Amino acid sequence: MHIAVPVEYVGHIARLIEDLDRVARPLPRPSQRTRGAAVTGREWPVRELRRFAQGRSRTHQTVAAILDLLAVRPGQRLPVGDIAAELGMSVEKVIGALGGLTRIVKAYHDYPTYGLPLQRITDSAGGRSAVVSYALSAEQARRWRIVREQG
Repeated sequence: MHIAVPVEYVGHIARLIEDLDRVARPLPRPSQRTRGAAVTGREWPVRELRRFAQGRSRTHQTVAAILDLLAVRPGQRLPVGDIAAELGMSVEKVIGALGGLTRIVKAYHDYPTYGLPLQRITDSAGGRSAVVSYALSAEQARRWRIVREQG
């Protein structure tokens, strides 16, 4: 960082920095960031789903397609790879859209109350890398279908 300092103060500031460097002081511990767990199990109201469905970004369109797919299979866990294959998209596009979904929901919807409009399930299988799947509850699927049918 650069700071403009009048010439007459440069010597004083240099001595101050030297004095500070001589004093042994412990570094403060970094503050612990607490991450609130995402709310799960709360169904989004139809009005909130409708607001989401009105989004026009590519993220909205991709997530709407994912919700459409999950809504016809309520309660069924679909791994990201299967979602991508069924929708004819790359896994990267699905993962990117779901990451974007989190940002959108936190910015424009009531994330602390409802969490995400779908369930994220992580399965660790015997030391292998975790498989991430998504699902919709029967009630959330019913509500999403209402929103889509009403346009």
